[in-house]
Amino acid sequence: LPYTQNYLGLQLLTTGMNLGGTAVPAGSLLVFNGYPNTDRVTAVNPATGAVVTTLALSGNYDLTAGVWDAATNRLFITENNGSGTRLVVLDPSNGALTGVFPARFNIQTWSGLAIDPTTGHLWLGSVNGGTSVVEYIINADTTLTEVRRVNLASQGVNQNEISGLSFDASGLLWVSSTQGQIYRVSVS
Repeated sequence: LPYTQNYLGLQLLTTGMNLGGTAVPAGSLLVFNGYPNTDRVTAVNPATGAVVTTLALSGNYDLTAGVWDAATNRLFITENNGSGTRLVVLDPSNGALTGVFPARFNIQTWSGLAIDPTTGHLWLGSVNGGTSVVEYIINADTTLTEVRRVNLASQGVNQNEISGLSFDASGLLWVSSTQGQIYRVSVS
């Protein structure tokens, strides 16, 4: 991935999935790349670096973050191409668009998406979202319902710096920063 700029998302799979007709085992790394036209999702074996499979998405979204949700078997990405304020839902079997929802702030640059392993909720953060992250319920029909916003300023995330999100197995949220920091925060 020589040129990703900030059009990138990463997710370590805790369960296996099917991406474009290829079985991808648990423990694989999903690399969401919004730099090429069209965007790509690539499954990589993290131990060897070997590519398991690559799926070209149905559009050129110029994604800035991505995550796969095991409960709904859908890919969620942030869209930079266009208004820069949409969350896009895609079918991992073929990359087809299945839904679009407004984001609550601009996600054209650094952003992050993560699935909370304890609730199954989707979380969104972005450098343009200030010091807050947004929690969404993913409904059975893959529509999104905003639950709340959590201000992380009191936990040190206070410089409009959010560039990525990831939950650990215990449910703590890790936030990467454009300031070169990684924060462990509580959103409970």
